Amino acid sequence: MAIFAGAIGLSAFLLFWIEPLVGQIVLPVFGGTPAVWATVLVFFQGALLLGYLYSHASVTWLGPRRGALLHIAVAVAALGWIVILPTRQEDLRAGDLPAALDVLRILVIAVGPPVFVLTATTPLLSAWFAATHGQHDRGDPYRLYALSNGASLAALLAYPFIIGPLVGLSRQEALWTVVFFVLCGALSVAAIAVLQRARTIRAGALVVNLDPPSSDADAAAGQIVGRGPGIAWGRRARWLLLAAVPSGLLAAVTNFIAVDLIAAPLLWIGPLGLYLGSFIVAFSARGRRLVPAAVALAPAIVTLLWIPIGSAGGWPLLPLIVLEWGGFAIVATALHGRLAQDRPSAERLTEFYLVQSVGGMTGGAFVAIVAPLIFPGVWEYPILLAAALGVLAVTGTGRSRTGARSARDQTGRRLRVNLRPFFSGGAVRLVPYIALAVIVVATMVLDHSIALAVALRWFIVGGLILLVGAQPRFLAVATGLTLVVATLVIPSPALLRDRSFFAVTEVVRTADGRWTELMNGTTVHGVQSTDPSMSRQPTSYYASSGPLGDVFAILGRTNANAAIAVVGLGAGTIAAYEQPTQTMTYFEIDPLVVRVATNARYFTYLADAPVRPTIVLGDARLSLRSVHDGSFDLVVLDAFSSDAIPTHLLTVEALADDRRVLRPDGVIAVHVSNRYYDLAPALGAAGERLGLTVLERRYAPTPSESAAGAAPSIWVVATGDPATADRFRADGWQATTDAGVVPLTDDHPDVLRFLDIGG
Repeated sequence: MAIFAGAIGLSAFLLFWIEPLVGQIVLPVFGGTPAVWATVLVFFQGALLLGYLYSHASVTWLGPRRGALLHIAVAVAALGWIVILPTRQEDLRAGDLPAALDVLRILVIAVGPPVFVLTATTPLLSAWFAATHGQHDRGDPYRLYALSNGASLAALLAYPFIIGPLVGLSRQEALWTVVFFVLCGALSVAAIAVLQRARTIRAGALVVNLDPPSSDADAAAGQIVGRGPGIAWGRRARWLLLAAVPSGLLAAVTNFIAVDLIAAPLLWIGPLGLYLGSFIVAFSARGRRLVPAAVALAPAIVTLLWIPIGSAGGWPLLPLIVLEWGGFAIVATALHGRLAQDRPSAERLTEFYLVQSVGGMTGGAFVAIVAPLIFPGVWEYPILLAAALGVLAVTGTGRSRTGARSARDQTGRRLRVNLRPFFSGGAVRLVPYIALAVIVVATMVLDHSIALAVALRWFIVGGLILLVGAQPRFLAVATGLTLVVATLVIPSPALLRDRSFFAVTEVVRTADGRWTELMNGTTVHGVQSTDPSMSRQPTSYYASSGPLGDVFAILGRTNANAAIAVVGLGAGTIAAYEQPTQTMTYFEIDPLVVRVATNARYFTYLADAPVRPTIVLGDARLSLRSVHDGSFDLVVLDAFSSDAIPTHLLTVEALADDRRVLRPDGVIAVHVSNRYYDLAPALGAAGERLGLTVLERRYAPTPSESAAGAAPSIWVVATGDPATADRFRADGWQATTDAGVVPLTDDHPDVLRFLDIGG
């Protein structure tokens, strides 16, 4: 068994090493949006489906001996593919495809064959082990599945804490290839063991005569795996549902957290590690003892998970992450526990894995591909939470009765409606719910959270639903109806609410009618006065009384004919600073944002500009590569998606790209206002490495400035010209560099070390 376990463990480790690795490599190509990670998950789930399908076909039609020879050939071909694969993922970008499909296409070309080999290895070797060992020494092949998930979890934990910090992205690719070569050797040894055992079976030593004798060794061995009692389609449907909902929740929870933080490895790996951990619990003898507790806690936990959906931007960071991650772990354990309880015998092992992989891909694709196309908002998360309760209700053992009966019995006597079954077991549901709710509310009070009032109302609503939620199906329906109301009815009407691959964008009018706001996720990304006399005034983070006002004032005094580049369009507010003798070019990755900013029904900053700014669609860093050296006097970076940070724009190499397109006395101005990160030191360290002077200004508007539309903001400027730096110092700008800060680089984009956990 050792060689099978070793090969399975190594393949699982490699699979979940390359998943965050390739996610980081592809992420900058698509602007750093969190949706990239959800699409990466779909790719790996799709590869898992193909791998399991191949395994099932190999075991069913070829048998261990021929299947082993085929798999070695496939592994060698994949190794050859790695040697010739392109090293620059951005060179594979196809601008004429939708972004999600383009991500999938790049991943298929870059890592498709080796990932296919890795996904097929666990079910294939498990089947070989079951088929080529006698009943007396075969044991439970599902133990190898738990081992596979354990090795996967080990890779995920090693990535952010060991592999990522110690080995750069470029060196990781080479090291991964070496380890994949070692895996090919381990697979060869396992294949030799299978061939030897097949010869033994042919000699009649361990043939299990479930069918008439066969002279073919593979057919004899194949009697153990791939055949057996038929499985009803209803049972397969249960497997699919129990696999699809946790998979969808994995992507939805990750997006929910990352949209306001960053699509960074630790934030990906946390939910994915918990997802794998739920498999380990469900498919191990000791772990599955926890499943009943997870099922019992699931109603309270699901209710807690939907409370922050409408107000996450105002929640304290740490309680939000703990709640979302911990709640997801419990729900996934409950669902995967039900899945493990219904697993078939070893004869149907590969079919079980195949159906499970179909469910996993279905859930992931629903979040990453289908939802952005059909939903104008983030509706998939509440849908999946209600679905979790629904699946638990329909896959439970036994049927419960509501106790509500006809108004009269057969004798005509009056009967009372019995509501007790709806309240039964209320303490089991409410005690953990109330305990956790009190902790969360206390942290919100201490943090002076602006979302406290909204959260309290929904905590009460959730508690009332749980109080009468003893009937699982009633609880699922009641939760679903509540979420429909919360998602579709209660939110204030918007002038526009739409969604792209990159974000959810809304245009709203304030209650007093004075301002039109552009919302990206949970963050305001542009404000314009509805008063025509004030519509040309820059507002919010871009107010003339704030740091950006200083930047344009200094530029106006020194260069009346400046060429300006702006990374990130928003509502087009920065165009309010443009002078008739200046030119302005925007670089924007999201077509939806361009559509909103150029529509005068919503915002008129671009239309009112003296010279209509040029808009270049695409990732700014890639687009700037085609710009000539020294083309701009000012480069403004304002490219956040909600509060998530496109890290690839903040690295030393990115700053060097920006400096290349600047004239000698030019300025790079970076908007770093953020609820959760202090990014000024990162830029200070990057600028210092490039020999630039980096200064910052933290702005808090006065009451009168706030009334005029100004908002607090933090800006950083970098310049290589001493005279320009002195002008900023004269306006109160200060140095940003902190001693000992290591800058971000393309090889080590670990921005999480600048996280302010108390934010």
